[in-house]
Formats: sequence, structure tokens, C-alpha cells
Amino acid sequence: MAEQTTSNALTLGLGFHQFDGNVNVKDVIHQIGADFTVREDKLVRLPAHLFDHMIEGQPIIIDPKYVIQTHKATVHDGFDDTIGIVGNDYGTIQNTAAFDLLDMMCNASVTDTPLKIVSAGMVNNYDPYIQAELPVNARVNGDSSETKFYVFAHTSHDGTSALQLRFSPVRVICRNTYMANVSSKLGLNFKHSRYAAQRVDLTREANITKVRERVARLNLFTQEYIDQMNSYALAKVTDKDINEYVMNLFVDDKMHDLIRQNNYNFDIEEVSTRTKNVVDTFKNVLDSDDKGQDFARGTKLWLFNGTTLFTSHFASYGSAKDTEAVRAEKKFNSMLNGTANKRIQKAIELLAA
Repeated sequence: MAEQTTSNALTLGLGFHQFDGNVNVKDVIHQIGADFTVREDKLVRLPAHLFDHMIEGQPIIIDPKYVIQTHKATVHDGFDDTIGIVGNDYGTIQNTAAFDLLDMMCNASVTDTPLKIVSAGMVNNYDPYIQAELPVNARVNGDSSETKFYVFAHTSHDGTSALQLRFSPVRVICRNTYMANVSSKLGLNFKHSRYAAQRVDLTREANITKVRERVARLNLFTQEYIDQMNSYALAKVTDKDINEYVMNLFVDDKMHDLIRQNNYNFDIEEVSTRTKNVVDTFKNVLDSDDKGQDFARGTKLWLFNGTTLFTSHFASYGSAKDTEAVRAEKKFNSMLNGTANKRIQKAIELLAA
């Protein structure tokens, strides 16, 4: 069922809303349907003999010996829906408490400047997230574009995820960008342990201090990112550097000597047709004038931008027989944990050498 578009939010897909920043956390929680409470219920194991003698309308009294002692259910208190089965040590964090921390950041309680909410939604029916834009932006010398940074708050109630506070330069607009934030390594985790509620209690000064420390780390990370990109923009590359980069990025090590002997011509029998096509596509992306590749041309930054552009928009995922949905799923998996992700990491290693 299609979701309704609110006056200050644009629905881009199931569970993904974009905001103009002129909203507060409490209103967003209500708009995305996260203003529900979660209760914990005991689990019972119905003995077989009850099924043999059940009479419609007759209440069944469960003997305490059939109560499962090791696990419990988390339940949507409004709809009475079971969300998940968790261990007895699981600690529930209500949505309002989960986003108190982000609320404080949006009110400048733990940052010098208030944050602006830009994205929010509900994933898998019960897992809410809210993303806000940080007052920290990065610009590489000579580039007119600016990289923005965001804080992403997310929780679940089925034991699959901790309460997460993540920092990322990726704005959530779809499933892929949502997963990019979930997988970010920079941030805080609050496990749903027995004492989870105490750890997110913002009346405790120690908790606020911990968040301030992480925000300070983010500022340091941002400056390191700017410094690295600026160093890439100043580092000129030769034709040989480019050829070595492409070869190391796309071709198995055992082929390197053959390709060097062939003056970096990949059109040799030992290189598969698929690899040749990938290399040709990548070189076309690098050399293009209409894909944003003019900036920093002939530098390490030009190579890095070309690699991310190729991976995101021009690499092939799946086969011609696959449906568009299947190809999208393969691309998602590749960029999250597969070949595309490893290729970007390889590019960073090559450029840092």
C-alpha cells in the first residue's frame, strides 16, 4: 500500500521519507509510525494433549511448567503483533528513548550547532531510523561540490540489531544508502542488554560525555578525509601510473607480467573477454568529459572518483537473463560486502601506496 506524502516530507519508497529539516524528532517519530511501545511477553509451549481436547470458546489455562524460561517475545503493544523472540537478558529500549540522543543533538545539547533532520522511515515494519545533517561539511580544493556528513540513528526490537548511532557522508534515500549507513564503522552501539535503558539514559552525565567524545572524533575524521582528498588532488599520475592502477584493480596478479610485456595492452588471449570489457568500460568512464571527470583530471583523485563512479553507475551486476530486481539485489550485495566493496578498498590501498 502506498504511503501518504506529508506536507513537509516526500515519500521516495516504502519506509524512506525526505525532510526539509524544519521538523523535530518527536513529530518525525509520529509521522513514520514509530510512536508505539514494545512490551515483553512470556512464551509458553502448548502440550500436545491440549490440542486433542480443545473446545472452541473454552479458555485454556497453561500450567507454569510449560512457560519457556530462556526466551521471551517482544510485542507491538498497539497492534499486539509479535516482533521477535529474544533471550531473557534482552533489554527493551523504547523508540522515544532510542531517539532522545538524536533529539539532544538536534537541539544543540551535545553539539555547538543544531542538526537538521533530513531522512526517516520504518524498515521491516518495526525498525525505525532517523537521519540528521551534521553542521560539518567538506570541500576539496578546486571542487565546487561539497560533501555533507550525517548522523544516523536506528534501532530494532527483534534482537537483530543494537541501537546504532552512525556517522556517514551518505544520505538515506533508498535501501542501498540505508545499508551504507548501517554498515558504517564510525559511531556508537548500544546493545539491547539487560541494562540498555541505563546506557541511553541522558540524565547520566557519563552518557552525554561519551557522545561528545564521538562527535569530536567525527570532526577529526572529517578533517582527515579532507586532507586525504586534497592530497589526492595534488598527486599527479603518469600514463604508467594509470596503467598500473587499472591492471592492479581489475586483473589477477598472475597476469601482470604478461600485460606489462604487452605494453599494458589487455587484448591478449590470457585475459578473459569479460575482464577486457570491464577494463574498456572503466577507461571510458575515466576519459569521459560528461560524467564529472574533468575535475582533478590526471591526479589520484581523478582515478578514485572514476572508480567510485564506475562501481556505482557503470559496472555490470548479474546477467542479461536476470530481472531488474535481481540485478539490483546483486548490485546491493556486491557494494555492501562483495566485489564492488573490495574493489573500492583495493583502490584506496593502491592510491595510498
